[in-house]
Amino acid sequence: MEHGIFTYAWDLDAEGYDAALGRIADAGFRTVNLATQYHAGKFLLPRNRRRRVYFQEDGAVFFRPDENRYGRIRPRVHSLVGDGESPVERVIREGAKHGLSYTAWTVCLHNTWLGERYPDTTMHTAFGDPLVHSLTPAHPNVREYLLALVGDLVSRHEVAAIQLESPGYMGFMHGFHHEIIGVELDEVQRELLGISFNLVEIAGATDAGIDAKGVRGRVAAALDACWNDGVALMADGEPTDAARAVLEDADTIAYLAWLVDQEISLLEELRAVVRGTSPATAIWHFAALNGSERDARLIATGDGILAGYAASDDDARQRAARAAETGKRVRGAIRAIAPDTTDPATVEPLVAAWSKSGVEGIDVYNYGLMPGTIWNAVGAALKGETWT
Repeated sequence: MEHGIFTYAWDLDAEGYDAALGRIADAGFRTVNLATQYHAGKFLLPRNRRRRVYFQEDGAVFFRPDENRYGRIRPRVHSLVGDGESPVERVIREGAKHGLSYTAWTVCLHNTWLGERYPDTTMHTAFGDPLVHSLTPAHPNVREYLLALVGDLVSRHEVAAIQLESPGYMGFMHGFHHEIIGVELDEVQRELLGISFNLVEIAGATDAGIDAKGVRGRVAAALDACWNDGVALMADGEPTDAARAVLEDADTIAYLAWLVDQEISLLEELRAVVRGTSPATAIWHFAALNGSERDARLIATGDGILAGYAASDDDARQRAARAAETGKRVRGAIRAIAPDTTDPATVEPLVAAWSKSGVEGIDVYNYGLMPGTIWNAVGAALKGETWT
């Protein structure tokens, strides 16, 4: 089996690329899933000797882009790229010494830094508010940017695989810095708030024969009535008549389907770029495996599925079985940090369960976030040793 480790450039840089990648290889990994474009975050780094808390430069890329490829939206380059080799170049060069290949773990449309600078290219609520944490796959500038980014990356670097995270609409809930919501949001409210009504989307759906403006008006009216007039949208765990009047409306259904079409068509174009530039680069998706049509269409645009973080032996078997039904390559995953993993003794059973399920490898999250005891347990489990 070929195992991969999710990692960040700031951890490799602090430890030294050769030392860190050597340690990763010694633990039994064969691929380094380097965050190549990544969102903001506040990270606690229990084993980092340079810093124990790190604030990521929001939305930055970790390679040196060819600026001539980009249009209106241009990438933010991380400070670690500097004037010398970029983190991507260093992972490729130093990793080869240890038998490691590079996988481009790429966050696609979750980019607040870009969203704040180009708010017209983001998701918008039914009230017209930009959701700057999520670019919309329907906007031509966004599509141009992401296609240029992926083409830039795979044309100039030896990329064994690319893992596409957040390639579509992110919805309303995000966990934003100091996010303050004074309304108890039920499932229906969250769904309605997460329907995007960017002007580009309204125009495109209208051209497709959908009453997009009418859908926007009904969604806004339902939310307003819920918040200010006490009209319930859920009761006893089910949508109310008021909610169903919106969600089951023919134009709403058609509009939601149109939005999914934008996500899938972007992924199809990304696949064409990768295939036309670097045919050997595999495309992996983080799949929900929920049986939905959207999930099935997303899976169809890639070569393989990351089957999610297993919570138990049985969960790993079930996830692997569902993923195998798609006919795609399948990898398992372990979230080896709290709250999923706090006891080192729980690591080996999960590794064993994934191994027995027939997946081609296991991807472990995350090198720099794991405390020492968990990291040691992961290495022991991958090598078939007993952790002590």
